[in-house]
Amino acid sequence: MNLFIVEDSIPVRERLLRTLEGLGDLEIVGTAEDVSPAIEALSSAPPDALILDLQLPSGSGLQVLRAVRAKLPNMRVIVMTNFAAEPYRKAALAAGAEVFLDKSADFARVRDILSAWGADCRRALVH
Repeated sequence: MNLFIVEDSIPVRERLLRTLEGLGDLEIVGTAEDVSPAIEALSSAPPDALILDLQLPSGSGLQVLRAVRAKLPNMRVIVMTNFAAEPYRKAALAAGAEVFLDKSADFARVRDILSAWGADCRRALVH
């Protein structure tokens, strides 16, 4: 499974990379720190899955999601944010996120979610 990460915080991005190390069948195919580079990269080389921060330097991760969702309807999306209030969750899910996580409370869940998604991808290839 190919994964793309959109996260502007270097420490958070590095923590994600460490958390996902050794996860079988997962390849991190790229990262972006802001809206435009993320949209460009996702459009030119669509991944299977995306981890997306909401607060980006020049806008919102929701802009990224809305811009690519129509072109990539099967891309699986995890929104991870420090802005985990209910209105943000509702907006992210409405825009096409499959999972909404609070960075401070749910960080450890990312590995399990991606592992399960990878297993889904393997099953789909077998059938």
